[in-house]
Amino acid sequence: MVPRRPESVASEAYLVATILLVHGALADGSCWSEVIPPLQDVGHSVVAVQQPLSSIDDDVARVRAELEAVEEAVVLVGHSFGGVAITQAAHHMPHVSALVYVAAFAPDEGESVAGLTERAPKLPSAERFTVDEGGRFRLSRQDFPRFFCPDVDSVRARVLAAAQGPADAGRFDYRSGPPAWREHPTYYVVAGADQIVHPELQRWLAARMGAIVTTADGAGHAVMVSRPDVVTEVVLAAAAA
Repeated sequence: MVPRRPESVASEAYLVATILLVHGALADGSCWSEVIPPLQDVGHSVVAVQQPLSSIDDDVARVRAELEAVEEAVVLVGHSFGGVAITQAAHHMPHVSALVYVAAFAPDEGESVAGLTERAPKLPSAERFTVDEGGRFRLSRQDFPRFFCPDVDSVRARVLAAAQGPADAGRFDYRSGPPAWREHPTYYVVAGADQIVHPELQRWLAARMGAIVTTADGAGHAVMVSRPDVVTEVVLAAAAA
């Protein structure tokens, strides 16, 4: 489904907006491939940021560099660990008009992802991550479809598995600074059947931020792949607000 531009919103609001899409630790920018075209079709400038995944600080620096290169209003969208990056990068960035969290972590100052995950029941996927000699984690290609994208067709799931990270394992213990979600309007897409970030945790994070919440019932962690229509509509709403 291709979302239509709301009649009540002037076309100029779309033409000047830039949308930055920030992937998480087990993906790359191609995970947004189903979301990008409908956003472009209504006039948005869209950038899928390619994260280095070498550390949270490096990820934040990459997003911040993209933000600093844009003068007009920006909607910043983060998936999974991308939520940590946008939470840090958008701090004291007044031209950010909204933050959209997609099955994403949204830490407060001093919090870590490891600490946040303790707020919800432990998921089986937590035992399936492997860490290599370089301190980088991933899911096996056999486990990836089962946990990351169980609601995606098998061919697409294999592509996603081949393109995953890996990312530094130290990011789980990274302590966040002042959160940008205290400064900007926030939206949250809850993946209702997520097996990576527990849906209970997602709902708690969204409620704490006072975010406008949309739930994709039955969706796995890769909700931007399995339910791009839902994610796109939320991003469009954030851009039009």
